[in-house]
Amino acid sequence: MYSEIQDAGWLFFSPARNALPRHVRIDFAPVRWLKQVGVSLWLHLEAHRVIEKFGLERLNLHTGPGGVLLARRLPIPVIVTCHHTYRQQCRHLASQFWKRIFIPFEKRSYELATRIVAVSDATRQALIDDYGIAPEKITTIFNAVDTTRFHPLAAGKDPDTVVYVGRIDRRKGIEFLIRSFPAVVARRPRVHLYVGGKGSHLERMRALSRRLGIAENVTFLGFVPDQDLNALYNKAQCVVVPSVFEGFGITVIEAIAAGTRVVGTDSDGIREILAGDEYGRTVTYGNRAALAQAILDELEHPRPAPPLRDQYRLEAFRAGYLRELVA
Repeated sequence: MYSEIQDAGWLFFSPARNALPRHVRIDFAPVRWLKQVGVSLWLHLEAHRVIEKFGLERLNLHTGPGGVLLARRLPIPVIVTCHHTYRQQCRHLASQFWKRIFIPFEKRSYELATRIVAVSDATRQALIDDYGIAPEKITTIFNAVDTTRFHPLAAGKDPDTVVYVGRIDRRKGIEFLIRSFPAVVARRPRVHLYVGGKGSHLERMRALSRRLGIAENVTFLGFVPDQDLNALYNKAQCVVVPSVFEGFGITVIEAIAAGTRVVGTDSDGIREILAGDEYGRTVTYGNRAALAQAILDELEHPRPAPPLRDQYRLEAFRAGYLRELVA
């Protein structure tokens, strides 16, 4: 998709250093200490100058901390991509109460947008219900995976293997999974959990697994390179996505594309993908007994996930974005 949009004359702005054609590196040094919010502040102050300097005719902005302060009208059409709203996030994460201060700015940025792309129907509905955005202004284009990268392998599953991939932090629910796992080990002593990812809670989770007596059943892999993810998903009998909250849940569709069923929480984006029993099942966040039982059910009655729905494939994603951004 990058090459197709590039051919249509699009420029890409980010603080990344790379050699991609038509990528413009923006130096956010003066506000770098503010991280993503600093990027948003820079956009708020510099958008008009950048539009004029590069002769931009249309702008696609990804919201969250990187776009929440762009609450001003711009002289060109603005297509805003919404991964989730701050109001959605605050409903599930009381500890991030400070983000409530951004809600009025975020609401204003959506009101000023020419068009909005939501990454899930749940996020689309949140924009309508929470911010009063007109439904006809919003298009759902689901996040997607490249099925040439994520697909079933001939080697098959490793018995009693469970996989988690994601950040090791509170929002991703890793502690919920670790605390639920002793009940799985008690029923299936040979079970093994592979935890892929890094984050602020990594050492705490290592210590917790030792304290719970399951250290021999849990391997912390650290960061897993993209080229190794498909093999990791393929070895699992189930992948667990125990997040407190997800606006979508890219790990869910990566695992499904690899032919592996998923146990996830009843969070907006995850629930939408796992509706029914086709690809897996959901449990309420915090219910350890339910999570342990769902994992055990997948291990005791293994079956592959059916092919990924077309709406989650790269081809549909590409077609949707080309319609919104290039038309």
